[in-house]
Amino acid sequence: MTVEQNDAQSISTLKSLRSGLKVIASVGGWNFPSAYFSKMVSTSESRSKFISAAKAFLSQHGFAGIDIDWEFPCSPPRDDPVKITCENFRHVSDAGGNCPADTTNLVSFLKELRAGLGDDMHISVASQAGEKNWLNMGIKEASPYVDLWNVMSYDYAVPDIANGAAMSPNAPLYTPTSPTAVQMSINYTIQGYLAAGVPAKKILVGIPLYGHTWYQPGLGTDAWQQFGLNGSVQGECCGPFKQTYGAKFGKGCQQCGVYMYSEILAALGGSEANAYHDEETQSDIAYMTQAGQDGGYTEAGTWITYSGTKSIAAIIDYTKKNNLAGAFIFDTSMDTDFTHYALMNQIADGLGKPKLALGSIYL
Repeated sequence: MTVEQNDAQSISTLKSLRSGLKVIASVGGWNFPSAYFSKMVSTSESRSKFISAAKAFLSQHGFAGIDIDWEFPCSPPRDDPVKITCENFRHVSDAGGNCPADTTNLVSFLKELRAGLGDDMHISVASQAGEKNWLNMGIKEASPYVDLWNVMSYDYAVPDIANGAAMSPNAPLYTPTSPTAVQMSINYTIQGYLAAGVPAKKILVGIPLYGHTWYQPGLGTDAWQQFGLNGSVQGECCGPFKQTYGAKFGKGCQQCGVYMYSEILAALGGSEANAYHDEETQSDIAYMTQAGQDGGYTEAGTWITYSGTKSIAAIIDYTKKNNLAGAFIFDTSMDTDFTHYALMNQIADGLGKPKLALGSIYL
């Protein structure tokens, strides 16, 4: 069976799960060089060529639309290590973008994409959580041509970088008051979009099904149940990430400083009962005062910031109160398991949407 046949079969299978289900193709991603997008949108000829090819591809494979995941317009050159295994790394080399041309050209591209695909095709954009980055995307000017902005409202603080010592929430609903914590939040981003002129009905809030981890042993309750402290270098990550502040990677996700929700539950013994819910930021913290209940894999001193059931309830309530389009998650593989989908079903319940169970969708 060819790759195209596999794609067609996968899309057909997804559609069979529920009548009216729409499957969207996504182009780009964090490791996709920004320079490629920058070059593509730079002239009317190159934009037209992409739009023509995209239209043919979407039609051939039965997609209902396209998601543009350009991270980030106007970005500087970079050369980032990407972990394959602890022994195998590759680098993503990116010549970067070109400002202010990227902003203007992206708006032109989305306008022409809408004209080329027509009003019946879905167009969404994976968009940024920081003000400088969302302004670089021309979100106000581009909104008439976009169905949804998929706001990546997570990774506000990450540990697996050289300056990532500050133990700050991954996806707080509200900005922490501690001056030493990262000063951003979902509310900061969403209110910024609304103030910029983006209609609420075109905004999706992004919810991560993973947490970020730091390492700082010996913390008492008064210390670990707060944000703004600094982590120590554990040295259990691989290769270029070994001397960053990310705690040892999760068994499944294999990414420095990251634990899937299922891995967090395993470390906690299957329940969030011993975790702490921070009312100020509406985000959750877990801390290993001793080795985790996942066979001791998670070392004592591991500090985890994540969005658990209480956090998600607050985010969904916020989404409805602000009349936003809804929420999306990243990603399905990180939920409790492929039988219960606890967090995704909680989101579906909160939004009044169909839920997942045993690989099928039910009302």
